[in-house]
This record gives sequence, C-alpha cells and structure tokens, in this order.
Amino acid sequence: MSTPTLADHVTDAIEELSVAEINRLDFSKVVALTNEPNMPSGGGATVRRVLQLAGPRRGRPVLEVGSNTGYTSIELASWLDSPVTGLDVNPVSNAFAEAKAKAAGIDNVTFVLGDGQGMPFEDNSFDLVFASNVTSFMADHRRACDEYYRVLSPRGVLAVVPIYYRQTPPEPLRRAVEEAIGVPLAVTSEQYWIETFSREGVTLVEAEPYEYVRQTPERIETYVEQVMDQSHLAGQPARKVAALRSRLAHFYDIFDENLSYAGYSILLFRSGHPNPEPVLHLTRRVHETRA
Repeated sequence: MSTPTLADHVTDAIEELSVAEINRLDFSKVVALTNEPNMPSGGGATVRRVLQLAGPRRGRPVLEVGSNTGYTSIELASWLDSPVTGLDVNPVSNAFAEAKAKAAGIDNVTFVLGDGQGMPFEDNSFDLVFASNVTSFMADHRRACDEYYRVLSPRGVLAVVPIYYRQTPPEPLRRAVEEAIGVPLAVTSEQYWIETFSREGVTLVEAEPYEYVRQTPERIETYVEQVMDQSHLAGQPARKVAALRSRLAHFYDIFDENLSYAGYSILLFRSGHPNPEPVLHLTRRVHETRA
C-alpha cells in the first residue's frame, strides 16, 4: 500500500468540505488548505532581525511555536547551523511545511504536531523560542507563555512578534476580524503583551515597534492569485477552489483595514539575563535624511 502524498492529504481535506462549509472556514483553516505562506509581520526581514538580535549559539536547538505552513521555521533553518523544530496543531499545514523544506534542501528542520499550550518537549530544550503572533490565537495567553518559558533553556531567548492596536478600531471591524480568525479578539496594546510575556527572572532586552502600510486593492488581488496558483489546487473542484479564493480575498481585505489601526513589535525576553536593564539615560535611533 503506497504512502499518501501531500496532494492526497489536501484532496481528502477538501473533499470532506462542502462549498457552504468552505465559506465558513476561519483564516487558519484556509491557510492550511491553500498553502498560504503565513509569514510573520514584516516577513523574512523580521525573522532575520530576530536572529540578529537574539544571536542564537551554533548547534543549539531552536523552536518555532505555530509554524503553520513552514515559512518562518524554514527561514530560521536556512540561516542557522542548528536544529530547528516547528510546532503546529494542523497536520495539513505540517505536511506542506515538510514538503517545502524537502524541496528547498533544508534538512535541519523538523515539524511536530502539537499545541503550544501543552508542548511535547522536555524542560529547558531550546535556546531560542520564536512565537510570532500565535499567542493571540490561544485561549489562555499566560498559560501559553508559561509553556514557552518551560521549554526555554537557562539564558535562552523568547522572541515574539505580537500584533496590537495603536488606535481603537470600529467595533464592526473588530467583530469581523474576530469571526475571521475564529478566536476572541481583545483590543490589546504593546504594553499588554510586554506584561503578558514578562516573568520574574526574565528581562525584556529588545523592543522594536512597527506600523503597517495600507495595500492597494490591486496588490491584494495579485497576492490572492499568487497563493491560489499552486499545483495542489489545480485538480480540485472549481467551485471549491473559487470558494477558497473568495474566502482568502475576504480575509485579506478586512485584515488590511484592521491593520491600519494596528502595529506590531519585535520583543525579545532573556531568561536569567546577568545585567540590570534598562540603563538610566535612555536613547533612541537617529534617522538620517539624505538629499
């Protein structure tokens, strides 16, 4: 009996759904079926910035919580001479991630099925834990953070990239995003996430805030077509593919509007940091203007 292929997994998952059910899927489930990259805010630049700031030691294990279809874990592994593990709850997402890593010849990354609120790893297992914005999708933020720190090694770094509101969004928009992501969406601030991730014996060593730029409808449409123009969707029923395309476009439209009220930060917390922070005389970057 032959081993099921990635195409088999996707076909089985889509066959189980009616068009009406696809039209009710949340964003994470559509990501899994379409192989949407689901990169962190800022994309690869954010991943590389985390590596620059965290400076993970050569050969020491790295974990991404919420690896989804593999973008960040593969990016991390491509820059590191270290074993990288991606953890996600969706088996179809994991299958896509494994296939991408194999196609790229990235052999130092492994994808594991599991929940970030109860991870299948020993204590003190990873020098760097990367958890982008996945904590927002979990029911108990503090419990998830406790798990991150449980598996983090002494003097290890927890890197997170939470999305939060810089301005209060209109309530109908907030509710639409809540429905799209399938979990309660609170109006949080950067300070909320700093307090959520803070623990005794843990130091916030980096905090870099960013804001989003609105996208044109044409750019969103082009991106939708790039996602949908993948070989694994070519043989699927046309009505179901159209429903997935429409659902994805709907998500991107409301997310783009929502992000105009939002920002994100690259936050790094170090366990057991030996020196006091912050310094008395705070500084800020000087942005040069060149003619």
